[in-house]
Amino acid sequence: MDPGVTVLDNACADSPSAPPSVRSHRRPALWCDRSTNSERRFESLPDELLSIICDSLPSVDLRNLAVVSKRVYSHATAPLWRKVCLTDTRRRHDTGTDGEEPDVDEHDDTPIIHKLYVLAKNPHIASKVQVLDHRCHLPTPSVCHDLPALYFASPWISIDSRIKALLQLALWNLVNVHTVRIVYGHWRITQNLLGYLFHPLRPRNVELKKLWLESTSIEDTMHGYAANGKYYQQIPTGLESIRFRRLRFESPDDPTTIEPKNWEIVLARGGHRIHLRDGAGGTYETSVWFGNEYRLGTARVDAEAKAKEYDAAIWKLIPEIDQFVRKQNIIEFPKGPRLGKVPFLRLLKASAMTLTKLNLDWIIVRKNDDYPYDVLGHRAMDMLSKLRFPNLLAFQLRNCAVHITRLPPDIYLLDDKEGPRGVSFMDFLEAHPKIRCLAWPLDQFYSHIKSSQATTTRQRKLVAHFGNVLVDVRLDSHYHRGCETFTDGSTLLEDQYERIRRRRFISEFAAYLTKVESIKLEGGIARDEKRELLRALHQSPLQKIVLIGASFPVGNTWGNRGEDLKDVEMVEEETGLNVQLEEEDNRAILSTYLNDNTVPADFTFTPQYGWPPSPPFLHTIAAHHASTVKELKLCGYAGAPILSDPTPITRPLLYNLRHFHKLETLIISMWLSTVHEGERQDKEIIASWLDTRSPSSTALIFVTPPSTPTPLPLVAPTTIPGNLSPAARPQEFNRWAVALKTRFSPSALAYRVAADIAPFLSSKAKERRGGVKVRASFCLGRNDQYSNGRIGDIFDLDVRVGRGGQVLEFVGPREEGEPGRWWGKLEGRGWF
Repeated sequence: MDPGVTVLDNACADSPSAPPSVRSHRRPALWCDRSTNSERRFESLPDELLSIICDSLPSVDLRNLAVVSKRVYSHATAPLWRKVCLTDTRRRHDTGTDGEEPDVDEHDDTPIIHKLYVLAKNPHIASKVQVLDHRCHLPTPSVCHDLPALYFASPWISIDSRIKALLQLALWNLVNVHTVRIVYGHWRITQNLLGYLFHPLRPRNVELKKLWLESTSIEDTMHGYAANGKYYQQIPTGLESIRFRRLRFESPDDPTTIEPKNWEIVLARGGHRIHLRDGAGGTYETSVWFGNEYRLGTARVDAEAKAKEYDAAIWKLIPEIDQFVRKQNIIEFPKGPRLGKVPFLRLLKASAMTLTKLNLDWIIVRKNDDYPYDVLGHRAMDMLSKLRFPNLLAFQLRNCAVHITRLPPDIYLLDDKEGPRGVSFMDFLEAHPKIRCLAWPLDQFYSHIKSSQATTTRQRKLVAHFGNVLVDVRLDSHYHRGCETFTDGSTLLEDQYERIRRRRFISEFAAYLTKVESIKLEGGIARDEKRELLRALHQSPLQKIVLIGASFPVGNTWGNRGEDLKDVEMVEEETGLNVQLEEEDNRAILSTYLNDNTVPADFTFTPQYGWPPSPPFLHTIAAHHASTVKELKLCGYAGAPILSDPTPITRPLLYNLRHFHKLETLIISMWLSTVHEGERQDKEIIASWLDTRSPSSTALIFVTPPSTPTPLPLVAPTTIPGNLSPAARPQEFNRWAVALKTRFSPSALAYRVAADIAPFLSSKAKERRGGVKVRASFCLGRNDQYSNGRIGDIFDLDVRVGRGGQVLEFVGPREEGEPGRWWGKLEGRGWF
């Protein structure tokens, strides 16, 4: 290297502005240069600069960099081990018998054991860990299909005592962990992780700040502890943020809530082979036992024997780790009695003084069949309403929109108790004036019965306060009729009560909110109620609007009962959603969608329910919020715009998107027609997407072009050719291969999405640096012999649209469980 060229010069040598002396001495990155001089120059950098460089490098480069020297190793280790994920794997065991299928261990803990061994043996590496994750390698359960049937406290996975010992040794070295996330975790590991993390004797430099628990069981956790001759009845956790997602209400006092029901399934290592949904339009096979076998004990002997057999095979291959564990002096800490009746409430109570964010998402109520109503649900919510968190900023009870997660009746956020089972959260709200983010079922803020004068006074004080402090509001309502109607004309008494409760929120609460920046509406909310709620928020500087339903929230592009979609796809099929679609008033929309959408300066909100002839929904949204909105999410597949084949009503329905000049992100459901020659090709399209991004895929699409005719033979001018039109060889032209390549490949879809959506977007928004991020969300699936009917899963395609509709970049299509998207969503969750 030229002595006059510095390390930073070399790093920037590819810049066109670099002087010739630098460009002429371009060399590979210094950490790849094995010369002694280069290593010295790199190591001479200050610690701060080395840390910045290491933080910006991918894992592959960090592994190479770590072997340069001891000093560089120290800097490279930190980002490599900052986040550790404990995940099992699937392993085949050869039976040794010819022609016999190999055994499959669905939950081989070898990868977990190796990571725990490193953390237990090397305190220096363990001290670098800040985020600890644990998850099962299987796809997370399908919310509406598999989740209700899964029993999470499987006693036959991760049962070996040596794993428990490694966990204790590793956690005693993890002194700087501040975040733990357990998603679909093994019950035994979850149980020990939480037990050791909160143990009073565990060494720590920082307290655990964030805890995420999803699709797992926390039964038999949060005990008292006996240590050093002392008994610790309640151990403050120090947690600031807790997210419980897809957990069950469990109580050891009620065996029917902690034991599997006969029809529930328990994950196991061996047993029955069944198919569960994989989140990518299909299924995967795994092993389980059924709840009735668990309860009767018929499966326990076989399940435990198979687990021990597999564990013996695992430890036989890792004798070094086995010997390491056996040499350790593992201290068994006796547990005291359980603290309280409901496990997750025990954890909340132990975190009360430090908690700032509480998120209860898809909490599942496992009812006791011996009672006519949900005893445990009422009791748990009553206990929650009595807890106090002095520093609480976010309180979310989300996704109570399906049967298994719906709140028990007579539980209200802003009203009195009704009857012996009623629960009121008014005292809770009054005790937590710092709340800035609030999520609650829309139909359970208020009762349908008129409040007393004293209660009304308290309600108005709460509304006046929270109207000036809430910045994020999330509301949902029960999905119970399929497609959302234009207006709720229910005649059933209970449905009418729900309508009264929803509309009370709009007129008595939403109309007084003035600071809201983000609003989310999900579930079975009639369109006119969504419209009125957004009109009620006219004083709020909304930057994010999320509308999610079974049908496309801003209009039906498929016509009455989906007839227009049938005309496009030429397939005669009806779904339960299609037949519920109501036809838009085309004449009214076509005559008003171009109207001026300026709101009068003296506008005063007055609820106006019903859906008379009027401008499209987006016209109303734009009138009140286009000047501030940066993110718009419109999700619902029934009636959604048809990609590349929009029906005539699509343009006026979406036209008013052009008024959102500050729009940065648009998430929109679109219908991807997969019909080819009268048959749906969802399976082949999904497979091609997966093959396209799989590094191990060898799938290629070959398109055979029409063959060139054989040239005529040369003859004398006076000779008449004997064969004027020789027969061409038979054509081998695969029309489906051409369609797959030109219509459904990721790049083709990206340009199709841009062509459909770009004309509606604001020119100012598209000309901004980075353009507008458009996420087109498709619902694809396939008929499967192991499922009831068609499997539908979500695939998202992210396209950046710039000036003139240009495609700047695209990513996808990706299903929700795709690793990059899954981890990105996990890392990007707000209010956690």
